[in-house]
Amino acid sequence: MFRKEKNVNKFLIKWYSKNARILPWRKIYKKNLLNPYFVFVSEYMLQQTTVNTVKAKFEAFIIKWPNFDKLAKATEPQILKFWSGLGYYSRARNLLKAAKIIKKKYNNKLPTSYDELINLPGIGDYTAKAILGIAFNKSVIPVDANIERILVRINAINKPIFEVKSKIRILAEKHKTEKYSSNLIQSFMDYGSEICIPRNPKCSICGINDLCQSFKKNLQLHIPVKLNKKKNKPIKYTRAYVLINEKNEILVRNRPEKGMLASMLEVPNDQWVKNKKLLTTDYIIKNLKTQLRPRGFFEYSFSHFDLKTEIFFGIIKKSEFSNANWIKKTTYAKSGLPTVMKKIVEIAV
Repeated sequence: MFRKEKNVNKFLIKWYSKNARILPWRKIYKKNLLNPYFVFVSEYMLQQTTVNTVKAKFEAFIIKWPNFDKLAKATEPQILKFWSGLGYYSRARNLLKAAKIIKKKYNNKLPTSYDELINLPGIGDYTAKAILGIAFNKSVIPVDANIERILVRINAINKPIFEVKSKIRILAEKHKTEKYSSNLIQSFMDYGSEICIPRNPKCSICGINDLCQSFKKNLQLHIPVKLNKKKNKPIKYTRAYVLINEKNEILVRNRPEKGMLASMLEVPNDQWVKNKKLLTTDYIIKNLKTQLRPRGFFEYSFSHFDLKTEIFFGIIKKSEFSNANWIKKTTYAKSGLPTVMKKIVEIAV
């Protein structure tokens, strides 16, 4: 290992021993390492979701499904219902698929090789290495946003991160350690969250600023280089209809098996379109005799587009939809409705 990298590692591991964030998936399990199942679940949850959002959900998840065997017996609707609020529901489906494979193929034991992990649904290069390094102390370095930021600052790489991904991976490899991989990986992540933060890094209290080329060149506020051009997300349009019967129940149905929020519950709504003029009234509403009242507009931001929704409310008789699915108005917030649908109901009622 190069001297600079060795000194950085030594400092970060020592810093981590005193300043590690207390996170529910970091409870020591065996041989001073973490519970592999906890690491596995947390890595799925943390994909594109903040630590603070995941913490409470993780603890509830572990109570409900404490191990691979229990999780593998869950159904997709159960997982999707629980996942409400975390977003990116494909992660939940992949997590369940992976648990079933682990139960059947690996006897409920998490695989310990890169090739086996990378073949599980929803696991890419980063997640496979994060599991190997954090759960099994394997000599790897998974490169997340925190690690990228620290490395480009230490090495004063004055280019946008997406242009130097290969170079960052090469630099990361120099930090690999045989003995302390689990703690080192987590120390990088915590240091990037607490000290070497995205904006206004805390260089005055940084213990490795003497090794940081950005600090020496006074570039720390400009690295990583940010692109000024921001792409506007496309907009889609729909109309949503919140229908309540005489028993104070809300009419719901399942979305299609493919596409956004696949198979999840929803209130009736028109097909999402890019051109507002192309909106066509949902088939349930076309045959509805009840007069609907407008409840205003609502905009929800997905990762790749914004959804603008006009909301309508109506009171109907349950007998008109004898074969329909219903959820109680008093418990919709705890139902399997995804967040966007809960927001629509909240506005309507």
